[in-house]
Amino acid sequence: MFLDLYISFGDSSLNLLVKMYIDFLYSELEPDVVEEVMNIPPGLKILRNNTKSNLFDHPHIVLWHKFLLRYFNPEYTSKPYAILMPCTPIKPYRLSATHRIVDSTLYRLRLDHYTQIYVLSEPMVIVPRELDIYYPFANYEYPIYELSEEYREKFISLLSIILPKLKYHKKIVAVLPKHHKAILLESFKKSKMSTDIAILDYGRKSFSSVRRAVDMVTKYINEYSYR
Repeated sequence: MFLDLYISFGDSSLNLLVKMYIDFLYSELEPDVVEEVMNIPPGLKILRNNTKSNLFDHPHIVLWHKFLLRYFNPEYTSKPYAILMPCTPIKPYRLSATHRIVDSTLYRLRLDHYTQIYVLSEPMVIVPRELDIYYPFANYEYPIYELSEEYREKFISLLSIILPKLKYHKKIVAVLPKHHKAILLESFKKSKMSTDIAILDYGRKSFSSVRRAVDMVTKYINEYSYR
């Protein structure tokens, strides 16, 4: 099922991060539970944030945070460059217009094997895009206006711990709206780290912004290849 699902979205083999995540789920949950959630169709939104139950506290999302903190390692992507994008109302993320632009441009330029895509998201914090067709990443809804100050601080705290792992990437380009840009900057400040990252404003001209992000990554790759 996992392999069939992955292939159906255009990938020929399971990514190492995907394998690690699935193995992690089997180590934390009963096999029948893993089978059940992994068979939830991508795009079917069954997890919805509300005032009574914040998704940051959902046990399966807490489990993802545990994976990020303990096991996530960008080296497993084998991609030296990265683009950090915001989450999208459309699930999986890759089906949104902006993600399609990035994917098609990287593929056309043959840079997709060099460039990792991450998604900044409440409540997931950060998601390697290879995972976006799997539960819970493909099955949630969390409007940003529902992010309270308490959970905003939790978002920042978690991200500040994870960010140092991204030092693996030679260059990172973040293209983010003001909301996510502020969270990223506050997370960097809290982590007391610096990394080589360029931040572009997502703004109203989102298509233009994501194209600029790809142009910057292309420039970085070309400059590095001539060193």
